[in-house]
Amino acid sequence: MKKLLNNLFTDNEQKILFFLIFFAFLGILAKYTGLTAEEELTEQDKIGFEKDYEIKYDLNLVSKEDLLSIPGIGEKRAAEILTYQSEIGFTNKAELMKIKGIGTKTYSKLEKYFYDLGESEIPEEFYPVATNHKNSDSVDTIDINIASAEQLTLLKGIGPSKAARIIELRNELGKFSDINELLTVKGIGPKTLEKFKDQVIIGDSK
Repeated sequence: MKKLLNNLFTDNEQKILFFLIFFAFLGILAKYTGLTAEEELTEQDKIGFEKDYEIKYDLNLVSKEDLLSIPGIGEKRAAEILTYQSEIGFTNKAELMKIKGIGTKTYSKLEKYFYDLGESEIPEEFYPVATNHKNSDSVDTIDINIASAEQLTLLKGIGPSKAARIIELRNELGKFSDINELLTVKGIGPKTLEKFKDQVIIGDSK
């Protein structure tokens, strides 16, 4: 073999040939020995990427650690979200906009990280109230026996979902006779009731 090479190539050419063969061998070796690791890494990257976009949290169960892992939520916002979670409870993820510092733009970036708790639309309570609205924030009290769903959302801690549940219960009862009957509405506990009880009255009309 060596004699054949000597006949075909000069010493320099033989050296170049050996180098080419050596590097080709290394390339083949690296390709086959690294194939499995390369595929595993790609799969891990894929899983990591999917997690970034697919992980969603329940706003009524999410922890501080989970919240801090979401871009755009820092210590202060996380604390305020958890306070709302414990004192009021979320009925839909759009209620994130009740948290100070979270407007429609920020909400649009955050909402993909949370499960829809029943409403995918941004509730009307987050839009400006018309200036000729009969029941503005300046109204002292609201009669829960005649109030519309829109009027009920003016109460502290009451969003569209809870307002709809209040009206549903009112229809079942015929009318409210005691403000504590509101405690049977899902999402309204003693703390929530305490927030708005001074804003409501119970009239005789249905």
